[in-house]
Amino acid sequence: MRVRACLVGMLIIAAIVTGSAQIAQQLSTGGDFVFKFNGADYRITGAVNFQESFSPRPPLVFDLRDLNNDGVALDVLLDLSPLGNINRQVPLLGQVISDGADEAIIRWSGTDNPNICVQVSDNGFSAQILIFEVQGTLTGRVRRVPCGPDPYNLLERNTHLEIVKEGGDRENNLRVRAYLFCIQNPFTIITVDVFNIRWAGSGGGLPKSLGNVNGDCAVNDADLLQVLFNFGTNDPSTDTNGDGAVSDADLLTVLFNFGQGV
Repeated sequence: MRVRACLVGMLIIAAIVTGSAQIAQQLSTGGDFVFKFNGADYRITGAVNFQESFSPRPPLVFDLRDLNNDGVALDVLLDLSPLGNINRQVPLLGQVISDGADEAIIRWSGTDNPNICVQVSDNGFSAQILIFEVQGTLTGRVRRVPCGPDPYNLLERNTHLEIVKEGGDRENNLRVRAYLFCIQNPFTIITVDVFNIRWAGSGGGLPKSLGNVNGDCAVNDADLLQVLFNFGTNDPSTDTNGDGAVSDADLLTVLFNFGQGV
């Protein structure tokens, strides 16, 4: 009886802690989020002068990581391929500007010095450039919405957080400095300023790794029954730790996190 009471107490505490977690922590717990680039304008100055627009791109998933080892897994790697097939990712470190039970503002910013020569082409501009500096900032307002399927159909779980662009060009911008034709000369330097960036996203929910095997926003009887029903099989949707088998480890994951929800 004492063991059972202790277990029940632990489950209640876990449910209370998870339920009261701030929005930034809930986004981090999800482990990733969908980023949808809806277009932007860009201006090239220096060796050439040119202005055009980027068209929208298909959504992609950003894994949330702790790149700077500060104990907060809100950092992402920004894919530069929308700028013209640039095979490079810029680390953007997440900073919580404000946080609450229903809404948070998070700013991602970073600098990279890739020193790579690439061919870029978009809407009439095409050239080889040697990129030597990249600076980027994205700011999003993360707010709670009803739990439901990922609107971008990329995540295998329900989500409960919507991310919308927060602020203007000061809070959402990208600057690329490069040498035109990959010739390192003061007269070939160009600066690409990306502004009027339009983006949105979706995240949150509870990942399968926490025992949420049915993809809804809670670890409960439904997840426990699914693990028990598939116990001893290699059902990938029920394999919480990805070891190729539904076993005691997966059952313990569900039991340990039982009662958690967002």
